Amino acid sequence: MARPTTRILTPGKIFRAALERFDERQEFSIPQLAKRLGVSPSSLYHHVKGGRTEIIEGIRSLISQDAHDRGDFPPGEGNWQEQTRRWAINYRYALGLHPMAIPALVGESVDDAPTLEIYETLAQILESAGFQDGRLLDALSLVDLLVLGSAIDAGSPEPPWEPSELAHPSLSRALATQTGARRQDRAFALGLDAVIAELDRQLTTHVAPDGLDRAIRRPAPASPHVSAKGSEIEEGANLL
Repeated sequence: MARPTTRILTPGKIFRAALERFDERQEFSIPQLAKRLGVSPSSLYHHVKGGRTEIIEGIRSLISQDAHDRGDFPPGEGNWQEQTRRWAINYRYALGLHPMAIPALVGESVDDAPTLEIYETLAQILESAGFQDGRLLDALSLVDLLVLGSAIDAGSPEPPWEPSELAHPSLSRALATQTGARRQDRAFALGLDAVIAELDRQLTTHVAPDGLDRAIRRPAPASPHVSAKGSEIEEGANLL
């Protein structure tokens, strides 16, 4: 019998199948994945010798490469605030397509090239704005926390809480106001505005040795158009 001219199983096919399993079932195991692909568990280990850890790393790389293929990174032109905003919207969209996989992804350090390139883009944006050393790391982490948390929230049920009007009157009143754009999108927009405003304050405020804030006004950078998917946060947010 002639051997097939193309490989039936590849690491890429394994990573994609595992991501689909996450989207459907919120989890995967090697035996489940092997059954889905119609192979034995030993066949999977032949292609991904690192097992579950390697598959999770592959899933992250796949999500990031999909974002690169859509043209989401780099996030377009503009000043650092516009670029940071677009970076957050685009990366939230990429992760928000697969919210059930995010808890597994954050349990492993990032070492794949496509994802590191995405974070390098943000680091360069913030560094060029004036963030250095520990402040650069803090700024990176702040934006990352907002994006990861919001992307996970994209998979939450609606409503997220089921209060009793009698026992939880304030929470019930808050939920009763739900209209228009999705709660997750509005909350992300609000959080992103707050994050960028605080980062801007950090840049324009110098903490002196005596502990007092000294305002330092920096010249406003030029603001050419943003050449990414739309210029309004609602457009990117509503993609989730």
